Amino acid sequence: MANASHFEIKLDDIKNVGELLKKYRKEKKITQEELAKFAGLSRIGVLKLENNEGDIKVSTLIKISNLLGFDLMLKKRAIK
Repeated sequence: MANASHFEIKLDDIKNVGELLKKYRKEKKITQEELAKFAGLSRIGVLKLENNEGDIKVSTLIKISNLLGFDLMLKKRAIK
């Protein structure tokens, strides 16, 4: 993780997504309830995501990234 505005998650690091969502939500001073309403989730759904206990649809992740101010990027890599 380079800084607060740039991070890279590899497939084996996917468990860190929830921690990053929580970090950026708190930096923006957004409550779990506000994020849930914006993303069409329940507060419990947001809690589960932040604790890496749930899956998230790509469309929901895009909504959340727009609200919290981070980009999603797919990057081609060499197949081993």
